Amino acid sequence: MAKPNPLSAVAAQVAESMGKAQDKPHPVSMTLSPTEPTSVVPTKASREGKRFLGYYVEPIRHEEIKQAALDEGIQIQELMRRAIDAWMEQNGAEAVAAVARRRERRLANRS
Repeated sequence: MAKPNPLSAVAAQVAESMGKAQDKPHPVSMTLSPTEPTSVVPTKASREGKRFLGYYVEPIRHEEIKQAALDEGIQIQELMRRAIDAWMEQNGAEAVAAVARRRERRLANRS
């Protein structure tokens, strides 16, 4: 049995003191109607047509990256995008050519 959350009572008192009735959320039905597609996942417009790319870093490195993004006034995602763009500027032609060579070898081996 779950323990009651002591903050719930406090939240109710605060809401009542502000003249707001605390409404209980309505339960959400998890069943799909036959007309709804099952593979649709809501995405942000900024992510549309893009693929996720991520990697793990040590906690100290994460803090450094986070602070750098704060210093720049941008999100970590934007900081990482800029870093990758800078790398691609320096190495992009070679990297793209290497990928093309690997793709050609793979296709040749399948034939």
